[in-house]
Amino acid sequence: MNQRPPPPPSAEKQIEFLQNIQRLLAEGQFTATYKFALLHALADICVERGCEDGNPLEIHTREIAEKFIHLYWRQAKPFASAPATSGILRQNFGGPTAVLRWIEEELEHHHSLARLQQDQRRYKQLVTAVNNTVKQQPLWKLQTVGSERFDYLYTNTGTGSKIELKPGIGYCFASYHSLVTDLARGGWLRYIRRHNTELLGYATDLEDFLFGTGRSNLEAYVPLLMELQHGRCFYCGVSRHRPEEVDHFIPWARYPMDLGHNFVLAHKTCNGAKSDHLAAESHLEHWLQLQEDHGLKMAGYFDAEGLAHNLNATRHVAAWAYRQTAEAGGQVWQAKQDFRSLTGQWTQLLA
Repeated sequence: MNQRPPPPPSAEKQIEFLQNIQRLLAEGQFTATYKFALLHALADICVERGCEDGNPLEIHTREIAEKFIHLYWRQAKPFASAPATSGILRQNFGGPTAVLRWIEEELEHHHSLARLQQDQRRYKQLVTAVNNTVKQQPLWKLQTVGSERFDYLYTNTGTGSKIELKPGIGYCFASYHSLVTDLARGGWLRYIRRHNTELLGYATDLEDFLFGTGRSNLEAYVPLLMELQHGRCFYCGVSRHRPEEVDHFIPWARYPMDLGHNFVLAHKTCNGAKSDHLAAESHLEHWLQLQEDHGLKMAGYFDAEGLAHNLNATRHVAAWAYRQTAEAGGQVWQAKQDFRSLTGQWTQLLA
């Protein structure tokens, strides 16, 4: 007999979670930016793993290491907008952090992370190196506040290759993803400004550089999407005019995700009208059907072109985004200026 999963944590427990995240950031000792990256990584993983109840969540440190590589990839490049001589930004009290050094070496061979992931030997070597750093440094030090050990998120064993988030913590990380990542990025940004004063001067584009608010070049997706959508706009279905724009089906503003299965081809007017809104349930059904019918072909194309993709993570992010909108009583976009409330059909579609 299948047991029901434990319910999500109470409202009081969710407030306690946010208070304790703030405490870790306010009272913790930060000798490098790794702890900010760790909090960000845990929040991302909980969304992409689909944490929807009060169950504990086991996470392997290699999964965290891969998130570190994603987060630090842009930051291993010189900050070219600084008034002083361009260079790699300092992210600790000493010399360049190990993670940045290793990624900088890989940038000499592969200019994009997706291309590096195609080179399995080099990518696995990088993940192993970053994994060792994660285990030695931030993982067992994140929950130290002052002189106390504060095992709130997971038990601090001090060793091992996995952690288990305590019951309800994964749900809170997913539900408050935007808040947690904003807090982590804010602390990360302040740390780098404080330790790179001469290099940065009055540079105002630091946040864009660090966290990649610029989106990927999406032209590589056009040939496949034109074929799969038969030259029609994904949203209005009209082929009279060629769809001009690649759209993030789950909007970038909701979750910055450049994964192949998240893209559709749309008319500029439809894309502009949809903007940062979630698409209505009829569009969600169409999107999922596209993946059902052509999933293998899409994956093969992405691999051949060196484009990042992860269908499982993409679907979990979609479920998270629709759940967040439903819980907030938000509306979704149907067409032009037509916005509607969710009916609950999305839960069946994304089950």
